[in-house]
Amino acid sequence: MGDVDMGSPNSGKTNGQSISGAKISAEGGLKEKVEGHGIGMDLITFEVMRNAFVAACYEASNIIERVAYHPVIGMGRDRSNALLTPDGRLVAHGHTDAAAHYASFGPSVKELLKSIPASTMKQGDTFLFSDPYRTGSHVNDTRLIRPIFYDGAIVAFSCTVIHWADMGGPMPGTFNPEATTCYAEGIRIPPIRLFKEDVLDEELFSLIAINIRGAVERRADLQAQYEAAKLIDSRVKDLCKRYGVATLHQAFEEQFNYTERLMLAELATLPDGTWEFEDFGDQDVMSPGKPPIRVHCKLTKKGTKLTFDWSDSDKQPRASWGCSYATLTGGNYLGFMICFPQLFPLNEGIIRNLDVISKKGTCVDVLEPAPTTGYCSGAFDKVEAITIACLAGPLGKVQPWRVYPAAVSLTNLCMGGYNPRTKKSFVQYTYAVGGENARTYKDGKSLIFMRFCNARTIPQELEERWFPVVYTAYEARVDSCGHGKHRGGFALVRELTVQTDVTMTIHGDREKFAPFGLSGGTNAGGSMLIINKGTPKEFNAGMYATGVELKKGDKIYYSSSGGGGFGEPLERDPQLVLDDVMDEWLTLDAAKEYYGVIIKVTDAEALDYRLDEKATKALRASMNQSRVPEGYGPHQIHPLGKKITVGWTPTEEEVAPHITISRPPGW
Repeated sequence: MGDVDMGSPNSGKTNGQSISGAKISAEGGLKEKVEGHGIGMDLITFEVMRNAFVAACYEASNIIERVAYHPVIGMGRDRSNALLTPDGRLVAHGHTDAAAHYASFGPSVKELLKSIPASTMKQGDTFLFSDPYRTGSHVNDTRLIRPIFYDGAIVAFSCTVIHWADMGGPMPGTFNPEATTCYAEGIRIPPIRLFKEDVLDEELFSLIAINIRGAVERRADLQAQYEAAKLIDSRVKDLCKRYGVATLHQAFEEQFNYTERLMLAELATLPDGTWEFEDFGDQDVMSPGKPPIRVHCKLTKKGTKLTFDWSDSDKQPRASWGCSYATLTGGNYLGFMICFPQLFPLNEGIIRNLDVISKKGTCVDVLEPAPTTGYCSGAFDKVEAITIACLAGPLGKVQPWRVYPAAVSLTNLCMGGYNPRTKKSFVQYTYAVGGENARTYKDGKSLIFMRFCNARTIPQELEERWFPVVYTAYEARVDSCGHGKHRGGFALVRELTVQTDVTMTIHGDREKFAPFGLSGGTNAGGSMLIINKGTPKEFNAGMYATGVELKKGDKIYYSSSGGGGFGEPLERDPQLVLDDVMDEWLTLDAAKEYYGVIIKVTDAEALDYRLDEKATKALRASMNQSRVPEGYGPHQIHPLGKKITVGWTPTEEEVAPHITISRPPGW
């Protein structure tokens, strides 16, 4: 990995600090460091505790998955759990949690401590908090934060996050693309003591319940969160009983230092320099002319220091597309972790070594009361993708297997109304999986989730059981990949018919500015939402349709985007193109237009497709590599993406040894 100073800038002590008057137990210090690896405590104890932290969060996530009411939480896994230090530094999270939540844990606990003194907290107190300007993400992501006491002192915090299917506001599901302030996006919740010594404050919850749809369901979801928070509390107490509080806190600090050493060792192998990249949101639907929204980053690498500067991004839009600074850092950290997965889990050791610069009032650091429910489909998605594209600059020279084009973006489809079968109102929230980005050495996978999400797709049979809809199609969208030497994955099409009158809203993006390709690979196919496709009533609803009234029997054609391609399509193996045509991923026209491949069809029903090698060779020789226009739209060549190159194109066999867990030098 190269020579790097493995010393730690921090000791294993918390210096006996107090937080707002509360006693924070932190006795003890580091043992003599063992030669070579830099760990200042017994290695077996360190590994046991390090994994116990993640295991507690994972176990809590399983509780939510089994207990939560709404399918988007239980089946879709739109939930996360974390363990934090007494002063709000992230220690661990679950390995199946929604990755978009990771960076929100620390700000949530730190902001809680600013609002409510730790000295007033008691065992069993649990706090509800949902304010995008302070916690990050959007109002639907509610946080339940619980101080963990041992021997009368706060030794840690647990934080659980789940997506409540509705937080009020004019639109079912709360997503409101046409909102121009946060006041049109449901209720924000400041830090409130919702459970007092493990007793729910019914009066306080009733104030929330009366302002949201499906209050009984949200009560069930809240109970799942609460049990998860208690589970982490219990597991930390078990560790304190077995090892002591001093060892617990020492393990926290040692984990940060250990991760930091891994990170700095990785960065020491990369060249210094400056790289820039930009991408766009489709439109600010509430501004005159509906202009696109530019997100720009300048990455500077010097030694083992990374600085991401987002200051040159567009000013904040009027519509709900931008994000708060906490959300910006979340997308930035996540993009970094995608490039360095061996550093998992994200914790303070990484966070304290990444500088994220922004400018207040821009689309990536909006000022209150700017709307923010767009979140993952808006600015967050672009921040994550741009971070990865910037890192492709230094990584492409030495570790090309970590260079990734853009992947499928989130689209939030919500419907609400009265379900005649259950005789109750409902809020349906669903999202479409789509195309993974191509790799530098292989194709992207199809019909999978966004990179920033560990969620699962909700089976259509389950949605039909819960909501008044019937699915008539659930399939890949032909020709929707980003083309390249290695193509991206394909988008998913869902077609469904509503069985009652509903109000529909979609908050998405990537219809006009599609997931970008790199190094000559094309952008993918964009997102789509068409109502009553193929009928006289057909209309393109687009990605920002708000409050559309659908009648019983109306049909929805809902498609995600594909994944960006990598490398010149004319360099793709013609046999792979033939395989995609025979598998009905690609049409004959796309094979010819983008790949210069001629395929003879002798008998389509018998799948008698044959590669015309002579005609293919002649066509490719006559085709200009610049035949595909530059641009940001579907199947164009991203102007900056085409400039990103790699030092060499690795094979899967070459890559395999590198996809392992790293250890610091001397381990």
